[in-house]
Amino acid sequence: MGLNIGTGKDHPTGTPIHLVDLLTPHQSFSAAEFRTLALQQIKRLWRLNKLPIVVGGTGQYVDAILHPQETYSVKPNPILRKSLNRLPLAMLQNTLRLVDSPTYAALNNSDLHNPHRLIRKIELRLHNLSHPSFLPKIISLKQPKFDTLHFVLTAPRPFLYQRIDRRLHQRLERGLLDEIAEILKDYSWSDPGLNTIAYQEFKPYFTHSATLESALKHWQLDEHHYCKRQLTWLKRIKNAVLIDISKKDYKKKMGKIAVNWYNCR
Repeated sequence: MGLNIGTGKDHPTGTPIHLVDLLTPHQSFSAAEFRTLALQQIKRLWRLNKLPIVVGGTGQYVDAILHPQETYSVKPNPILRKSLNRLPLAMLQNTLRLVDSPTYAALNNSDLHNPHRLIRKIELRLHNLSHPSFLPKIISLKQPKFDTLHFVLTAPRPFLYQRIDRRLHQRLERGLLDEIAEILKDYSWSDPGLNTIAYQEFKPYFTHSATLESALKHWQLDEHHYCKRQLTWLKRIKNAVLIDISKKDYKKKMGKIAVNWYNCR
């Protein structure tokens, strides 16, 4: 709640959108928690004889529904998370290296620079150390059977970057800086909601350690890198249908595939 412009909540009207505005900026949220809420909504829509559509670019959240991990049975530790959220990135990296050096060594560059993933891995390691006999529940045994059609929207990278840059300017024009200033009246940069893309890049500007131009450039680069990681993640999904959105007829193509799939269910 409150993080509207930076997170891009300009949703189409007339279409019910679920699982939006669930948290305040100081609250953490995990893929496991998302899975629980998502399954509740999916089952509710099934009972209404409606087709649930999961939309978004965060691959881990899609995987949380379709391919849950065993570690999802480890519940978040809010006290630990609150303490860790106050630490700078370098200290989070060092903490994970101290408590779980094999996991730290296996991280890619994206994970190393993602505070949320570092905190979760620290949380899991400390849980296992304090529960040596802990055996994660095999969540997949309780997994509902899904008949899914998975679209992956893609395009040549220059096309995507151009659209991203246009969208960044639109968010600025809608008042992103004013939104951040308003949020900072009640929350701090250490809160999880502000430690995300489209917000974290402006911390140096608001703390007077960087220019607005520098912050904007940083945001642009982070969005480009995130897009690149999304494409890598999504393209590895088996049986996914890749749709090139730079093609004029891509919506018609998607509609035809969706109708054929639905009628054959």
